Amino acid sequence: MSSVKGTFQNGVARPLEPVGEEHEGQEVVITFVDEARTRGASADSVEWDMLAALLDDCAVDVDAADLAHEHDHYLYGKPKKN
Repeated sequence: MSSVKGTFQNGVARPLEPVGEEHEGQEVVITFVDEARTRGASADSVEWDMLAALLDDCAVDVDAADLAHEHDHYLYGKPKKN
């Protein structure tokens, strides 16, 4: 399932971005989005950007590229898996 933004004019839905030929003849569901909801989406994206900036600010470089995969080794001294 994929989503494409578009407009609806004179009874015709028109995508705002290219749609590949592989979707030719495929059934679609059209959902009409309220303008107020669209405006709220931009506020949500600002909040997500703020969260991403906060995570970047709090990130700690531990110089271990395999930290997530080998966490038992680094936390508990167990042998590495690989």
